[in-house]
Amino acid sequence: MRTRLENMPYLSCTVCLTALTLFLFTIPASAIDVSPKPFLQWFDGSFSTIERRTGDIFAAGYGSVWLPPPGRADSGNFSVGYDVYDRFDLGSPRNPTLYGTETGLKSLANHFHRAGIMLHIDAVVNHNGFSDLNTFGFTQSGGYPGFLLQDPDGGSDPFGIPGTDGDFHSPFDSGDIKGRLAGLIDINHSKNFRFIRHPVPGFNPSPGDHGGNLPAGTTPDPAGRLANTPLESNRRFYPDRNLDPIMVFDPSTGEQNIAVYPYNLQNPTAGDPVGENATGYLMRYLQWMVQEVGVDGYRIDAAKHIEQFAFNFFDRAVYRANPRKNLDGSTNHVFSYLEVFVGSKSFQQSFIRKDINPNDPGRIGGNRDVLDFPLNFALRDNLTGNGFQNDWRDVVIASMDFHDDGQLNGSQGVMFAQSHDESAPNLGNVANAYVLMHPGNAVVYFNGKEFGDNRDFPKDGRGDALGGVFGNTIQKLVQVRNTHGRGNYRQRWLDKELYAFERSGSALVLLSNRLDSGFDSRTLDVDFPFGTWLVELTGNADDPNIDPFDDIPSAIQVFDDCFGCQTRVNVRFPRNTAADNDFHGKGYLVYGLPTPSAPDGIQLTNVDSILDDPSPDPNGFSNGTTKLKSWRVIKSDTFDISLQTQPVFILGQFRDQQADGDNALLKIDGGIDLNNNGSVDFTTPGSATYGFETFQTKHSDLWTGGDGEFRQTIDATKLSEGQHFVEVIAFRHRDDGGPAVYSRFTRVLYIDRLPPDSEPHSFEPFDPAQPQNRDLIIQSNDQTADNIHVFLNLPAAVTNQQILDMASAGDGLTDQIDRDLFVFGFFNLPEGNHTATIVTFEPTGTSNVQRYTGISITNALGLGLADINADNNLTPS
Repeated sequence: MRTRLENMPYLSCTVCLTALTLFLFTIPASAIDVSPKPFLQWFDGSFSTIERRTGDIFAAGYGSVWLPPPGRADSGNFSVGYDVYDRFDLGSPRNPTLYGTETGLKSLANHFHRAGIMLHIDAVVNHNGFSDLNTFGFTQSGGYPGFLLQDPDGGSDPFGIPGTDGDFHSPFDSGDIKGRLAGLIDINHSKNFRFIRHPVPGFNPSPGDHGGNLPAGTTPDPAGRLANTPLESNRRFYPDRNLDPIMVFDPSTGEQNIAVYPYNLQNPTAGDPVGENATGYLMRYLQWMVQEVGVDGYRIDAAKHIEQFAFNFFDRAVYRANPRKNLDGSTNHVFSYLEVFVGSKSFQQSFIRKDINPNDPGRIGGNRDVLDFPLNFALRDNLTGNGFQNDWRDVVIASMDFHDDGQLNGSQGVMFAQSHDESAPNLGNVANAYVLMHPGNAVVYFNGKEFGDNRDFPKDGRGDALGGVFGNTIQKLVQVRNTHGRGNYRQRWLDKELYAFERSGSALVLLSNRLDSGFDSRTLDVDFPFGTWLVELTGNADDPNIDPFDDIPSAIQVFDDCFGCQTRVNVRFPRNTAADNDFHGKGYLVYGLPTPSAPDGIQLTNVDSILDDPSPDPNGFSNGTTKLKSWRVIKSDTFDISLQTQPVFILGQFRDQQADGDNALLKIDGGIDLNNNGSVDFTTPGSATYGFETFQTKHSDLWTGGDGEFRQTIDATKLSEGQHFVEVIAFRHRDDGGPAVYSRFTRVLYIDRLPPDSEPHSFEPFDPAQPQNRDLIIQSNDQTADNIHVFLNLPAAVTNQQILDMASAGDGLTDQIDRDLFVFGFFNLPEGNHTATIVTFEPTGTSNVQRYTGISITNALGLGLADINADNNLTPS
């Protein structure tokens, strides 16, 4: 029957119903129809590069970015980060991690939040690094920061070896929970050694309950590391118990009146050290990353190897912890998704917890999900290079989404086609089309290869995730997901080789796993009204490499040949090899409702200049680091944002007036009041209009007879210096009650109204024994500095223009040692006061010359200008 159907170019209504009866495994329609903006997993990229490319992430349409573990690694600064040495060490000036510094990560988080993007990190809470008691010098150095390497009471393991456990499982243990994964020392979450794990002066170790400081290292290890030294600065890693806590009840343990104290964001050193076990230390880390660093979600590594009770404590650590509220004032709950590397859906289900009750905020709940490995395995095994093996029927019910309620409605599971651990299926494009067009959360994996092209780990990702030299296949799918990824799931065809589903009233997705050439014709039921035109949205139907003989229509029209009983469409599924026998691997189409057309996109007035990068290297080696989206530079106090829509014609001749559109909305950044009515207009989290504003300067839509222009005057003085992100969505008119579909347009702005602002941060000797040799460290206060030049004791007669000329010639160029710090070293400085002239440039070329006087040098050291006799005391008289 399948062969006979394939040979029929179009099917009659009777044959169509027969085919559906024979081949369609019916899945109930979903009541939930949300496809949130997908996650971008970006590995092998520095914080500075990713921050600079925030506009590319925003324009591509991602809603969250998942980064690798950001803490200090055990095996060195070239490690991806899963062998954790110190979670709280995110890199510091002159000592970055592979990815950058703590300040750099915080700046990246701020840029993401400005763009309405959530920051996720990989949280490693199962294990630390490779070092252990057998590592030369490691025990004497104090072991791992925050962890007890040896039992203080001389405990021994089952083999009689004293002090081998500490906070960890024995090296002789085995199994998923206790064994060492890839040789990494495994944390025992059941241990209850209580210590001040970020030691501070004055907390001495206490025998018995071990309530004092964790034992400090005495001798640096061969890598120069010394752990657990008491420092006053460690207070910043603790919440402030003088602030008001949230009071909660934990149903998982039965504990009542739990006080969860927040971090003091205005005065971080006000933290109060308390004793805790290793699990408590990890809880504090998760809370610190949310409240202090700016993290919004976690992918939890190696979850299968962690005692399951620990996850309830991790939920407690981040429950209501996010200080960045939704626009309606509600809590933006931290989201976690676990790596449980098994195919058993029942076992996966035991890790999922989604019981937060907004009407009972005092009851701790979880916002916890799993990566959908059962689906990933099914995609891997059924989108292979063996067409006889491939079978869509083994895919559609494989997901965790289907497991909980028998529906594909996005209720659980985070779908992905590939990752840093898992290679893509042979038909990777088809797999990503499947993942991105279904309801629910989905991930696209990008390897920026900033640190080299031949690393064994992490695995290669989608080079086209953001566009660039590898094309825009994924970017188009992300765009279609965002504009048309609403509407209940409707399965429209399922057999071994072909699969079709509809996002009801929005889009129709066609997928083929066939490896031979040609196409397959089918007639499918749809929910669209009679006469509706659908256009192919991915560009595959118009791609001559996929359809060299123009067999695939770029637009189809809904018909009804059974007198109102059911509307249908005739479609052709492209196989993964073109009719001229050229393999392309793009056996998918998405037909959707036409949406408003604005060929010129967003237009801006008062643009001073446009900043572009050179094109990426055609070999792809700069694909991860090259900024693709232009920055429009605004230097004026006001500017206009406008969108000019035009009438929509299908196939160049059939006018679709509903597609002309009846409304457009505007958003800058995550949502701010742009039209001066006192508040953001749309604040419902999860809605298509969240954070958007109505155009009030001009609103003239084509549907009601206007000229199609939308325009808003913007007060630029409300916008901070630096990058900003403009989004306009123009809606198709709908009178059928269907879900919102729209066209999306973006621009990246760079506000440059003010000169860059920098000042001296410190002027310390390289070596205390040689105070005449000093580093002048300059801080970029507004973090707009692109480069900084510094000069000491220039004559007063030197003009600013002469100083700029010196800087332009490269004189006094500093080295950047942090996101906002720049350094220049001076030698053999005389005692006395000095004047520093700082020249700051930002990416636009705007510069600022600033002079700072009274910078004191006393070669006998001392406290500076007021310490006249350099005795390290200041006498007021």
